[in-house]
Amino acid sequence: MSLSDIDLNSFGGKPLDDAREFLQSAGIDGWLTRDYRYTNPVFEAALGKRVGHLTRPVWLWIPSNNEPQILAHEVDSARFPADSPEITAYGNRDQMIAGLKAFVGSASKVAMEYSPLYELPRVGRVDAGTIELIRSLGPEIVSSGDVIQYSTERWTPEQLQSHFFAVDALDNIVKQTFKYIGENIRWALTEHDIAEHIRGRFDRAGLEWDDGPSVAFNEHSSDPHYEPKPGEAAVIRREGWLLIDLWARKKPETPDQRNISADITWTAKLGDPPTAKQQEVFDAVAGARDAAFELLENRVLEGDNPQGWEIDRASREVIEKAGYGKYYVHRLGHSLGYEVHSNGVNLDDWETHDTRTVINGVGVTIEPGIYLPEFGVRSEMDVYLGEDGPEITGNRQTEIVQIETS
Repeated sequence: MSLSDIDLNSFGGKPLDDAREFLQSAGIDGWLTRDYRYTNPVFEAALGKRVGHLTRPVWLWIPSNNEPQILAHEVDSARFPADSPEITAYGNRDQMIAGLKAFVGSASKVAMEYSPLYELPRVGRVDAGTIELIRSLGPEIVSSGDVIQYSTERWTPEQLQSHFFAVDALDNIVKQTFKYIGENIRWALTEHDIAEHIRGRFDRAGLEWDDGPSVAFNEHSSDPHYEPKPGEAAVIRREGWLLIDLWARKKPETPDQRNISADITWTAKLGDPPTAKQQEVFDAVAGARDAAFELLENRVLEGDNPQGWEIDRASREVIEKAGYGKYYVHRLGHSLGYEVHSNGVNLDDWETHDTRTVINGVGVTIEPGIYLPEFGVRSEMDVYLGEDGPEITGNRQTEIVQIETS
Protein backbone atom coordinates (compact mmCIF):
# COMPACT_ATOMS: atom_id res chain seq x y z
CA MET A 1 0.00 0.00 0.00
CA SER A 2 1.24 3.52 -0.79
CA LEU A 3 0.21 6.88 0.64
CA SER A 4 -1.83 7.58 -2.48
CA ASP A 5 -3.97 4.51 -1.79
CA ILE A 6 -5.72 5.87 1.31
CA ASP A 7 -9.24 7.16 0.82
CA LEU A 8 -9.12 10.89 1.55
CA ASN A 9 -12.84 11.11 0.75
CA SER A 10 -13.93 8.80 3.55
CA PHE A 11 -15.33 9.97 6.87
CA GLY A 12 -13.41 9.73 10.11
CA GLY A 13 -14.63 8.51 13.48
CA LYS A 14 -12.43 5.43 13.97
CA PRO A 15 -9.17 7.03 15.12
CA LEU A 16 -7.26 3.87 16.04
CA ASP A 17 -8.21 2.07 12.81
CA ASP A 18 -7.65 5.19 10.73
CA ALA A 19 -4.24 5.73 12.31
CA ARG A 20 -3.14 2.21 11.43
CA GLU A 21 -4.37 2.65 7.87
CA PHE A 22 -2.36 5.84 7.49
CA LEU A 23 0.77 4.38 9.11
CA GLN A 24 0.73 1.42 6.74
CA SER A 25 0.31 3.74 3.76
CA ALA A 26 3.13 6.04 4.89
CA GLY A 27 5.59 3.28 5.77
CA ILE A 28 5.70 4.24 9.46
CA ASP A 29 5.98 1.38 11.96
CA GLY A 30 3.85 2.98 14.65
CA TRP A 31 2.55 6.08 16.37
CA LEU A 32 3.51 6.71 20.00
CA THR A 33 1.44 9.44 21.59
CA ARG A 34 2.05 10.46 25.19
CA ASP A 35 0.22 12.64 27.69
CA TYR A 36 1.16 14.00 31.07
CA ARG A 37 -1.34 16.02 33.09
CA TYR A 38 -3.38 16.98 30.02
CA THR A 39 -0.53 18.62 28.11
CA ASN A 40 -1.37 16.70 24.93
CA PRO A 41 -5.05 16.64 23.85
CA VAL A 42 -4.03 14.49 20.87
CA PHE A 43 -3.76 11.53 23.26
CA GLU A 44 -7.49 11.38 24.04
CA ALA A 45 -8.40 12.24 20.43
CA ALA A 46 -6.34 9.29 19.19
CA LEU A 47 -7.75 6.99 21.85
CA GLY A 48 -11.26 8.12 20.92
CA LYS A 49 -12.35 8.08 24.56
CA ARG A 50 -12.38 10.36 27.56
CA VAL A 51 -10.32 9.11 30.47
CA GLY A 52 -10.52 9.91 34.15
CA HIS A 53 -7.96 11.95 36.06
CA LEU A 54 -4.46 10.75 35.08
CA THR A 55 -1.58 11.79 37.32
CA ARG A 56 1.45 10.08 35.72
CA PRO A 57 2.84 9.85 32.15
CA VAL A 58 0.64 7.68 29.96
CA TRP A 59 1.49 6.27 26.54
CA LEU A 60 -0.61 4.98 23.64
CA TRP A 61 1.22 2.79 21.11
CA ILE A 62 -0.50 2.28 17.77
CA PRO A 63 1.58 -0.12 15.65
CA SER A 64 0.89 -0.25 11.94
CA ASN A 65 0.56 -4.04 11.93
CA ASN A 66 -0.79 -4.97 15.36
CA GLU A 67 -3.29 -3.98 18.03
CA PRO A 68 -2.91 -0.70 19.98
CA GLN A 69 -1.66 -0.85 23.57
CA ILE A 70 -1.52 1.50 26.55
CA LEU A 71 1.29 1.94 29.07
CA ALA A 72 0.03 3.59 32.27
CA HIS A 73 1.15 3.92 35.87
CA GLU A 74 -0.33 1.52 38.41
CA VAL A 75 -2.23 4.32 40.16
CA ASP A 76 -3.90 5.34 36.88
CA SER A 77 -4.41 2.08 35.01
CA ALA A 78 -7.90 1.44 36.44
CA ARG A 79 -9.21 4.79 35.18
CA PHE A 80 -9.55 3.74 31.54
CA PRO A 81 -12.90 2.60 30.10
CA ALA A 82 -13.39 -1.16 29.91
CA ASP A 83 -13.22 -1.24 26.11
CA SER A 84 -9.84 0.51 25.92
CA PRO A 85 -6.81 -1.15 24.30
CA GLU A 86 -4.79 -3.61 26.38
CA ILE A 87 -3.12 -1.86 29.33
CA THR A 88 0.35 -2.58 30.71
CA ALA A 89 0.91 -1.07 34.14
CA TYR A 90 4.27 0.23 35.36
CA GLY A 91 5.32 1.23 38.85
CA ASN A 92 8.72 2.89 38.52
CA ARG A 93 10.81 4.53 35.83
CA ASP A 94 12.76 1.40 34.94
CA GLN A 95 9.48 -0.46 34.36
CA MET A 96 8.17 2.42 32.23
CA ILE A 97 11.27 2.37 30.02
CA ALA A 98 11.06 -1.42 29.73
CA GLY A 99 7.44 -1.06 28.62
CA LEU A 100 8.37 1.54 26.04
CA LYS A 101 11.18 -0.65 24.73
CA ALA A 102 8.71 -3.50 24.32
CA PHE A 103 6.53 -1.16 22.25
CA VAL A 104 9.12 0.45 19.96
CA GLY A 105 12.23 -1.69 20.29
CA SER A 106 11.78 -3.40 16.91
CA ALA A 107 10.45 -0.34 15.07
CA SER A 108 12.65 1.62 12.68
CA LYS A 109 10.34 4.65 12.27
CA VAL A 110 7.93 5.99 14.91
CA ALA A 111 5.62 9.02 14.68
CA MET A 112 5.31 11.33 17.67
CA GLU A 113 3.96 14.82 18.39
CA TYR A 114 7.20 16.34 17.15
CA SER A 115 7.75 19.10 14.61
CA PRO A 116 11.28 19.52 13.26
CA LEU A 117 12.67 22.95 14.21
CA TYR A 118 9.25 23.65 15.83
CA GLU A 119 7.80 24.52 12.42
CA LEU A 120 4.25 23.58 13.44
CA PRO A 121 3.61 24.46 17.11
CA ARG A 122 0.22 22.73 17.09
CA VAL A 123 1.97 19.44 16.31
CA GLY A 124 4.98 19.90 18.63
CA ARG A 125 3.44 18.63 21.89
CA VAL A 126 6.29 16.43 23.14
CA ASP A 127 9.36 17.83 24.92
CA ALA A 128 12.90 17.26 23.68
CA GLY A 129 13.71 14.94 26.56
CA THR A 130 10.91 12.56 25.61
CA ILE A 131 12.14 12.53 22.01
CA GLU A 132 15.65 11.76 23.26
CA LEU A 133 14.32 8.91 25.39
CA ILE A 134 12.49 7.20 22.51
CA ARG A 135 15.41 7.74 20.12
CA SER A 136 17.67 6.03 22.67
CA LEU A 137 15.51 2.92 22.30
CA GLY A 138 16.35 2.68 18.60
CA PRO A 139 13.74 4.15 16.24
CA GLU A 140 13.87 7.23 14.05
CA ILE A 141 11.29 9.81 15.18
CA VAL A 142 9.10 11.47 12.55
CA SER A 143 6.29 14.00 12.89
CA SER A 144 2.79 12.72 13.61
CA GLY A 145 1.16 15.80 12.03
CA ASP A 146 -0.34 13.98 9.05
CA VAL A 147 -1.49 10.92 10.98
CA ILE A 148 -3.12 13.20 13.59
CA GLN A 149 -5.10 14.93 10.87
CA TYR A 150 -6.15 11.75 9.09
CA SER A 151 -7.14 9.82 12.22
CA THR A 152 -8.58 12.49 14.53
CA GLU A 153 -9.63 15.54 12.49
CA ARG A 154 -11.93 14.18 9.77
CA TRP A 155 -15.54 14.72 10.75
CA THR A 156 -18.10 11.94 11.00
CA PRO A 157 -21.57 12.54 9.51
CA GLU A 158 -22.87 13.12 13.04
CA GLN A 159 -20.15 15.65 13.74
CA LEU A 160 -20.93 17.45 10.49
CA GLN A 161 -24.53 17.82 11.61
CA SER A 162 -23.40 19.12 14.99
CA HIS A 163 -21.35 21.76 13.19
CA PHE A 164 -24.33 22.81 11.08
CA PHE A 165 -26.33 23.17 14.29
CA ALA A 166 -23.65 25.42 15.77
CA VAL A 167 -22.99 27.58 12.72
CA ASP A 168 -26.70 28.14 12.10
CA ALA A 169 -27.06 29.27 15.71
CA LEU A 170 -24.07 31.61 15.46
CA ASP A 171 -25.37 33.15 12.23
CA ASN A 172 -28.69 33.89 13.93
CA ILE A 173 -27.08 35.17 17.12
CA VAL A 174 -24.73 37.64 15.42
CA LYS A 175 -27.59 39.11 13.38
CA GLN A 176 -29.81 39.33 16.45
CA THR A 177 -26.99 40.97 18.39
CA PHE A 178 -26.52 43.71 15.81
CA LYS A 179 -30.25 44.37 15.99
CA TYR A 180 -30.19 44.35 19.80
CA ILE A 181 -27.41 46.94 19.85
CA GLY A 182 -29.33 49.28 17.55
CA GLU A 183 -32.50 48.96 19.60
CA ASN A 184 -30.71 49.57 22.92
CA ILE A 185 -28.01 52.06 21.97
CA ARG A 186 -29.38 54.69 24.39
CA TRP A 187 -28.48 52.50 27.39
CA ALA A 188 -24.72 53.01 26.88
CA LEU A 189 -24.01 49.29 26.65
CA THR A 190 -20.35 48.30 26.82
CA GLU A 191 -18.51 45.72 24.74
CA HIS A 192 -18.57 43.45 27.79
CA ASP A 193 -22.34 43.88 28.15
CA ILE A 194 -22.77 42.69 24.57
CA ALA A 195 -20.41 39.77 25.14
CA GLU A 196 -22.55 38.74 28.13
CA HIS A 197 -25.67 39.07 25.98
CA ILE A 198 -24.12 36.73 23.40
CA ARG A 199 -23.13 34.19 26.05
CA GLY A 200 -26.72 34.16 27.28
CA ARG A 201 -27.90 33.54 23.73
CA PHE A 202 -25.37 30.71 23.41
CA ASP A 203 -26.76 28.96 26.46
CA ARG A 204 -30.38 29.30 25.34
CA ALA A 205 -29.45 28.00 21.88
CA GLY A 206 -27.92 24.80 23.30
CA LEU A 207 -24.30 25.79 22.78
CA GLU A 208 -21.20 25.51 24.96
CA TRP A 209 -18.05 27.61 24.71
CA ASP A 210 -14.57 27.68 26.21
CA ASP A 211 -13.97 31.45 26.05
CA GLY A 212 -14.99 34.56 24.11
CA PRO A 213 -16.73 36.07 22.28
CA SER A 214 -14.81 39.12 21.05
CA VAL A 215 -16.86 42.31 20.81
CA ALA A 216 -14.62 45.15 19.61
CA PHE A 217 -15.65 48.77 19.04
CA ASN A 218 -13.65 51.25 16.94
CA GLU A 219 -9.89 50.98 17.59
CA HIS A 220 -10.37 47.85 19.71
CA SER A 221 -11.21 46.03 16.47
CA SER A 222 -7.56 46.61 15.46
CA ASP A 223 -6.58 43.93 17.99
CA PRO A 224 -7.26 40.53 16.36
CA HIS A 225 -7.76 38.87 19.77
CA TYR A 226 -9.39 41.68 21.72
CA GLU A 227 -11.40 40.49 24.72
CA PRO A 228 -13.66 42.97 26.56
CA LYS A 229 -13.28 42.94 30.33
CA PRO A 230 -15.56 44.44 33.01
CA GLY A 231 -14.51 47.94 33.94
CA GLU A 232 -12.25 48.27 30.90
CA ALA A 233 -14.63 47.71 27.99
CA ALA A 234 -15.61 50.61 25.76
CA VAL A 235 -19.15 51.94 25.56
CA ILE A 236 -20.69 51.27 22.16
CA ARG A 237 -21.66 54.71 20.83
CA ARG A 238 -24.16 55.78 18.21
CA GLU A 239 -21.40 56.31 15.66
CA GLY A 240 -18.56 53.87 15.06
CA TRP A 241 -17.22 50.55 13.84
CA LEU A 242 -17.99 47.17 15.41
CA LEU A 243 -16.41 43.72 14.98
CA ILE A 244 -17.91 40.59 16.57
CA ASP A 245 -16.08 37.26 16.56
CA LEU A 246 -18.00 34.37 18.15
CA TRP A 247 -17.40 30.65 18.43
CA ALA A 248 -19.12 27.74 20.17
CA ARG A 249 -20.23 24.13 19.71
CA LYS A 250 -23.38 22.12 20.39
CA LYS A 251 -23.71 20.89 23.97
CA PRO A 252 -22.93 17.16 24.16
CA GLU A 253 -25.61 14.59 24.90
CA THR A 254 -23.10 12.02 26.23
CA PRO A 255 -19.70 12.45 27.94
CA ASP A 256 -17.75 11.05 24.97
CA GLN A 257 -19.51 13.12 22.31
CA ARG A 258 -17.09 15.40 20.46
CA ASN A 259 -19.24 17.92 18.63
CA ILE A 260 -17.64 20.27 16.13
CA SER A 261 -17.21 23.99 16.79
CA ALA A 262 -18.30 26.86 14.57
CA ASP A 263 -16.38 30.15 14.38
CA ILE A 264 -17.49 33.30 12.52
CA THR A 265 -16.61 37.00 12.42
CA TRP A 266 -18.79 39.87 11.13
CA THR A 267 -18.35 43.64 11.02
CA ALA A 268 -20.87 46.47 11.21
CA LYS A 269 -21.09 50.26 10.99
CA LEU A 270 -23.18 52.19 13.50
CA GLY A 271 -24.78 55.50 12.58
CA ASP A 272 -23.69 56.98 9.27
CA PRO A 273 -22.92 54.71 6.30
CA PRO A 274 -19.37 53.32 6.08
CA THR A 275 -16.67 55.74 5.02
CA ALA A 276 -14.87 55.24 1.72
CA LYS A 277 -11.84 53.89 3.64
CA GLN A 278 -13.94 51.44 5.64
CA GLN A 279 -15.61 50.18 2.47
CA GLU A 280 -12.26 49.85 0.68
CA VAL A 281 -10.76 47.81 3.50
CA PHE A 282 -13.85 45.60 3.80
CA ASP A 283 -13.79 44.95 0.05
CA ALA A 284 -10.11 43.98 0.18
CA VAL A 285 -10.73 41.55 3.05
CA ALA A 286 -13.79 40.01 1.38
CA GLY A 287 -11.86 39.70 -1.88
CA ALA A 288 -9.00 37.93 -0.12
CA ARG A 289 -11.44 35.58 1.60
CA ASP A 290 -13.16 34.70 -1.67
CA ALA A 291 -9.87 34.26 -3.56
CA ALA A 292 -8.73 31.77 -0.93
CA PHE A 293 -11.94 29.78 -1.17
CA GLU A 294 -11.81 29.82 -4.97
CA LEU A 295 -8.28 28.39 -4.98
CA LEU A 296 -9.29 25.69 -2.50
CA GLU A 297 -12.41 24.80 -4.47
CA ASN A 298 -10.66 24.67 -7.85
CA ARG A 299 -7.77 22.58 -6.62
CA VAL A 300 -9.97 20.09 -4.76
CA LEU A 301 -12.27 19.65 -7.75
CA GLU A 302 -9.18 19.05 -9.91
CA GLY A 303 -8.12 16.28 -7.53
CA ASP A 304 -5.06 18.22 -6.37
CA ASN A 305 -5.86 19.29 -2.81
CA PRO A 306 -3.62 22.23 -1.85
CA GLN A 307 -1.38 22.56 1.17
CA GLY A 308 -2.32 25.01 3.89
CA TRP A 309 0.32 27.59 3.00
CA GLU A 310 -0.88 27.86 -0.60
CA ILE A 311 -4.35 29.03 0.40
CA ASP A 312 -2.94 31.61 2.80
CA ARG A 313 -0.68 32.91 0.04
CA ALA A 314 -3.65 33.39 -2.32
CA SER A 315 -5.42 35.61 0.22
CA ARG A 316 -2.27 37.51 1.14
CA GLU A 317 -1.59 38.44 -2.49
CA VAL A 318 -5.00 40.13 -2.74
CA ILE A 319 -4.43 42.22 0.37
CA GLU A 320 -0.87 43.09 -0.62
CA LYS A 321 -2.09 44.23 -4.04
CA ALA A 322 -4.64 46.47 -2.31
CA GLY A 323 -1.79 48.12 -0.39
CA TYR A 324 -2.59 46.75 3.07
CA GLY A 325 -0.13 43.86 3.33
CA LYS A 326 1.60 45.11 6.48
CA TYR A 327 -1.75 45.25 8.27
CA TYR A 328 -2.54 41.56 7.64
CA VAL A 329 -0.83 40.22 10.75
CA HIS A 330 -2.05 36.65 11.21
CA ARG A 331 -2.56 33.44 9.24
CA LEU A 332 -5.55 33.05 6.97
CA GLY A 333 -7.30 30.33 8.94
CA HIS A 334 -7.09 27.41 11.33
CA SER A 335 -8.15 23.82 11.67
CA LEU A 336 -11.70 23.53 12.98
CA GLY A 337 -12.78 20.62 15.15
CA TYR A 338 -13.99 19.88 18.66
CA GLU A 339 -11.57 22.54 19.81
CA VAL A 340 -12.23 25.69 17.86
CA HIS A 341 -8.49 25.79 17.09
CA SER A 342 -7.96 22.14 16.35
CA ASN A 343 -5.04 19.90 15.38
CA GLY A 344 -5.34 19.58 11.61
CA VAL A 345 -3.86 21.73 8.88
CA ASN A 346 -3.84 25.50 9.32
CA LEU A 347 -4.12 27.83 6.33
CA ASP A 348 -0.82 29.49 7.09
CA ASP A 349 2.14 30.93 5.21
CA TRP A 350 2.77 33.67 7.78
CA GLU A 351 3.11 32.38 11.33
CA THR A 352 4.28 29.02 9.97
CA HIS A 353 4.69 27.42 6.56
CA ASP A 354 2.09 24.66 6.87
CA THR A 355 2.83 21.98 4.29
CA ARG A 356 0.08 19.62 5.42
CA THR A 357 -2.51 18.91 2.75
CA VAL A 358 -6.09 20.11 3.26
CA ILE A 359 -7.65 16.66 2.97
CA ASN A 360 -11.29 15.85 2.43
CA GLY A 361 -13.27 15.29 5.59
CA VAL A 362 -11.75 18.18 7.58
CA GLY A 363 -12.99 21.66 8.41
CA VAL A 364 -11.10 24.96 8.38
CA THR A 365 -11.82 28.64 8.86
CA ILE A 366 -11.07 31.27 6.21
CA GLU A 367 -10.63 34.62 7.98
CA PRO A 368 -8.31 37.23 6.45
CA GLY A 369 -8.05 40.58 8.20
CA ILE A 370 -6.72 44.11 7.88
CA TYR A 371 -6.00 45.95 11.15
CA LEU A 372 -5.44 49.69 10.80
CA PRO A 373 -4.78 51.76 13.95
CA GLU A 374 -8.27 53.27 13.87
CA PHE A 375 -10.29 50.14 12.99
CA GLY A 376 -9.92 46.54 11.90
CA VAL A 377 -11.83 44.29 9.50
CA ARG A 378 -11.96 40.50 9.57
CA SER A 379 -14.41 38.34 7.65
CA GLU A 380 -14.53 34.75 8.85
CA MET A 381 -16.43 31.79 7.49
CA ASP A 382 -16.24 28.04 8.07
CA VAL A 383 -15.51 25.55 5.29
CA TYR A 384 -15.97 21.78 5.24
CA LEU A 385 -14.33 19.57 2.62
CA GLY A 386 -17.00 17.02 1.79
CA GLU A 387 -17.41 14.38 -0.89
CA ASP A 388 -18.48 17.01 -3.44
CA GLY A 389 -15.76 19.52 -2.64
CA PRO A 390 -15.46 22.46 -0.23
CA GLU A 391 -18.65 23.86 1.26
CA ILE A 392 -19.16 27.15 3.07
CA THR A 393 -21.27 25.93 5.98
CA GLY A 394 -22.75 29.22 7.16
CA ASN A 395 -23.52 32.64 5.75
CA ARG A 396 -20.85 34.62 3.91
CA GLN A 397 -20.83 38.36 4.71
CA THR A 398 -20.95 40.33 1.46
CA GLU A 399 -21.86 43.78 2.78
CA ILE A 400 -21.03 45.79 5.88
CA VAL A 401 -23.95 45.51 8.30
CA GLN A 402 -25.59 48.90 8.86
CA ILE A 403 -26.88 49.48 12.42
CA GLU A 404 -29.37 52.33 12.61
CA THR A 405 -28.98 54.33 15.82
CA SER A 406 -31.17 57.39 15.29
